[in-house]
Amino acid sequence: MQRAALSAVCGAARAPPVRFFRAPPPVLAADKEALLQLRRRTGLPFLQCREALRRCGGDLGQAEAWLEEQAQRQGWSKATEVGGRRTPEGLVGLLREGTAAVMVEVNCETDFVARNAEFQRLVEQVALGTMAHCRAAAVPPASCSKHLLQPDELAQLRTEPGGALLSDHVALAIGKLGENLTLRRAAWLRVPEEDGYIAAYAHGWLPARAPVAMGTYGALVACRVTEPRPSVTVLEEVGRKVAQHVVGMAPTAVGTPQDQPQGEAETRLLAQSFLLEPALTVGQFLGARGALAVRDFLRFRCGEETPAREG
Repeated sequence: MQRAALSAVCGAARAPPVRFFRAPPPVLAADKEALLQLRRRTGLPFLQCREALRRCGGDLGQAEAWLEEQAQRQGWSKATEVGGRRTPEGLVGLLREGTAAVMVEVNCETDFVARNAEFQRLVEQVALGTMAHCRAAAVPPASCSKHLLQPDELAQLRTEPGGALLSDHVALAIGKLGENLTLRRAAWLRVPEEDGYIAAYAHGWLPARAPVAMGTYGALVACRVTEPRPSVTVLEEVGRKVAQHVVGMAPTAVGTPQDQPQGEAETRLLAQSFLLEPALTVGQFLGARGALAVRDFLRFRCGEETPAREG
C-alpha cells in the first residue's frame, strides 16, 4: 500500500510541467486594412509591414516612412556588397511631354529583375528626374536642343524639388531586389513650341505603360512639322514609322534629302532604304507624306557599348 502510494507520488513528480501559451492579439479589421495598404505601397513582406505598424502605433504614414528609411539603409549596404557585379540586362525608358522628350537606360543583372514591377518603377523615376532636368534647362526657344547625361550626373537628379536623389532610389531598389542596378545614361530632346514635334518608339517585350514607354530599344526623333500642318493622327503615324526605322536600321547621322544612297552600308538616316517601304529612302518617304522634316534623333539599345563620354 505504501509502495503504491510512493510510486504515485514519484510518477506525479516526473510528469512534465504544464505550460501556458499566450495567443497573439487578434488582427482587427482596421489593422488588417492598414497592413494591406502598407504592403501595397511599399512592396515589402507582411512581417516587416506588421513590425512597422507596431513600432509606429498603427500610423500608416509613419510606418511607411520608417520602412523606407530601413530599406534605404539596407539598400546602401547591399549596393556596396554587389557594386562590382556586371549589369548586362535592363530597360530603356521613354517619356514625352509636349515638345520635350527623354530617354533613359537603367541596367540590372538579370532579365528576371528587368521584368519586375519594382525595377520598372525605378526606370520611371529616372525618366521623371531626367524630364525635370530637361524642363529646367535654359535653351534657345527657336532651336532644337539635345543633351546627354552620364551616370554621375544622373545620380544627382531628383524626381521632384526636395525629393530623394536618384542614387537613393537606386539604393532602395537594390535593397528590395537584391541585384546590382546601375544608371547607365540618359538624354533629352527639346524642339520649338510653334513647329516642333518629337516622335518616340520603344521596342521589346514590355507592353505599353503610361506615362513611360519601356523596352530594350528606344528612339526619339526631333522633327519640324511641315505646312500645311497635318492632323495629330498623321503626325503620330509618320513619326512612329520613322522612329521604328531608327531602332531597326541604326543610322548614325541625319543627312539631307539630296543624299545619294550608298547601299546596305548607308548610315545617313534620310538616305537609308526605308524599313517599312524598302523601295523608298526615308527622305523620299517623308517627302511623299509631307508631314515631318527630321532635325535630329537619339537611339539607345540596352547594354550596347558606348564611348566613355558622349556629346
